[in-house]
Amino acid sequence: MCPAFYMRVVNASQEVLPQLAQHIMLSMHAANHAVRTNLVVAAVGDSSIHERWFEDFDHATWDLAAFYFGNRNDFTCDECVHVESGSGTKWSFLYKFANSDLFQKRFARQYKQLYVTDDDIVQTSASISRSFALMQQYGLLLAQPSLCSPFESATWQNPLYKDARLILQYTTFVEIMVPMFNMNFFTSKVIATLEHAETGHGLDWVWPFILGYPQEKIAIINDVCVIHPKKELQPGTKLTIYKEHNPHAELVAVLAKFGYESEILRKKYDMGYLQPSWLGRRWQPWYHNLLQLAGIKDVYEEKNAAKGPHKGVKFVSAETGAPGVARLRSHHHIQTAIKYLGFQSSQANTTGRHKFLVVVSVHKDSRWLWPNSSTQYDTLAIAPKDQASQVEQACSHCVYVYAHNLNPAAGRYAALYKLIHTVRWQTQMAGKYDYIYFPEEEIVQSVSSINRMFELATEYKLDLAHPSWCSAEDTVSWHMDLLRMHPTTLLRHTTYVETAAPVWSHSFWDQYVAPNLKDIDRGFGLDFVWPYLAEYPEDKVGVIDDTCVMRPTHILGPSPLTKAAKLSQDELITRIDAEEVRTLVSVDYNPNKHRHIAYKPQDVMNWVLQPWYKHMLSMNHLLVTPVRRWDMRLIVDDSS
Repeated sequence: MCPAFYMRVVNASQEVLPQLAQHIMLSMHAANHAVRTNLVVAAVGDSSIHERWFEDFDHATWDLAAFYFGNRNDFTCDECVHVESGSGTKWSFLYKFANSDLFQKRFARQYKQLYVTDDDIVQTSASISRSFALMQQYGLLLAQPSLCSPFESATWQNPLYKDARLILQYTTFVEIMVPMFNMNFFTSKVIATLEHAETGHGLDWVWPFILGYPQEKIAIINDVCVIHPKKELQPGTKLTIYKEHNPHAELVAVLAKFGYESEILRKKYDMGYLQPSWLGRRWQPWYHNLLQLAGIKDVYEEKNAAKGPHKGVKFVSAETGAPGVARLRSHHHIQTAIKYLGFQSSQANTTGRHKFLVVVSVHKDSRWLWPNSSTQYDTLAIAPKDQASQVEQACSHCVYVYAHNLNPAAGRYAALYKLIHTVRWQTQMAGKYDYIYFPEEEIVQSVSSINRMFELATEYKLDLAHPSWCSAEDTVSWHMDLLRMHPTTLLRHTTYVETAAPVWSHSFWDQYVAPNLKDIDRGFGLDFVWPYLAEYPEDKVGVIDDTCVMRPTHILGPSPLTKAAKLSQDELITRIDAEEVRTLVSVDYNPNKHRHIAYKPQDVMNWVLQPWYKHMLSMNHLLVTPVRRWDMRLIVDDSS
């Protein structure tokens, strides 16, 4: 029998037999779906987008209960396990529903987890299921999915935005727009907090408080993100509850009712009033592996270990336990690489069979020398003459080991210039590779991420690129705002890349890089010169966000090169300034010849979105329009 017929029966019976109507609806749902153990609750109106959540709903692990507060008399939801109509907010609806016999005797027993979401949240069936799965996997009592980015979503808590390095982040706060509850916690503690709730303000502080701030039971789920459209991206018909209710008064009342006081927070938990704390992190495997390779570990920053949970986290050397240079023993390096990055102990020769070349200036124990059977690129090592034989022995897979006799204070670009004027380079290397990658030795990066970087550079026909920096925690960069990894983009077309880890196409190398290396030492100024010489193309220069790298020695201590050169910080800055000026003058640097932009432009020209994020934006009819500097601007697509 078709679902439409069932719904007609349900609608007719609702007028005379409400209990029978509910029984028919539940029976209909059970007949079409396996029993699910997660429940989503939403108060929906006439501008609600909840119907978009049902995409690929057959594979969902959750059911929906809808509270309708709109003006239609014919509102139906075929996919819902429960529908009721009336006036009120999602919290007042939820309090009434949670105290009903239906909820207490059936729903509270069937469902193990509960998600209470606003009706304007952009999310997919799969993302909701994933949030529930992670909540169960990590035994969370209270959680929420992260927000995708500040470009489209509004929150006053910046750490709620997605961090691609994380699976989840333990915290003492979740927002009221998308909270998720373990059902036992909800029925035993949360329902009582909803008695007079309208806007819900203050509840997000009260729930962790009544839990007692357990160490790993409250979290922001970063593996999943949702969009909470900003006011300007909402339809003009969107209703607001704040005209009828006073959120500040409700906040004060609910905090007082449940004893949330600054004195108790300070004495019992060593916490500030209305100040969230971050209690720890679960890293994505790929990032955890990079930390292992870099010799970095995550530790809690304890202000008062005797009170409450450990608060805050910081990076320290895995070897010393304190900030310092992360120099692991060679054996530890090799074992870590084999375990976490799939490096192979085999010395099988893989020379000369790839389209891509990695050129790196190394020392004898560099991680860049380890062979790997999964590389899709060749490796060329540049080494000091007194270490060249050891480098050759360690890197039998290298297509070439170039030995130089430069002063230890010389920069790696000076060594690169000497390399490309060797007979070996000109006869066997030049013109043989589609892309050349020139990372600093201190760059920490997995083989798979290098492969992916070359893949994206090829797919999008980039001439000049740079992998993004993973975060400001693991890397210091003067241009972090531009080069920090964006979790919602594959890559961004820019007017700038750093000289730390540039990727050049064959044609760009021949035309703009190789001819301009004379008298270059550390490369300062080239980061502005290269895009300038190419006349700032719209789609040929980019930061690759789908993979990221870290430069931990700049966080944990001075780089080996700086130490070898015996330069003070002031001396280094003076040298940087002098080389940059000399480099810019050598090419008659004047950006306004090509575009009306800043003298040292660091702008995003275009955003290439992650497919999942592009899909989420299209669900809400949002379009991306680039603006200068680093920001993305979203607008509503009126044509749809």
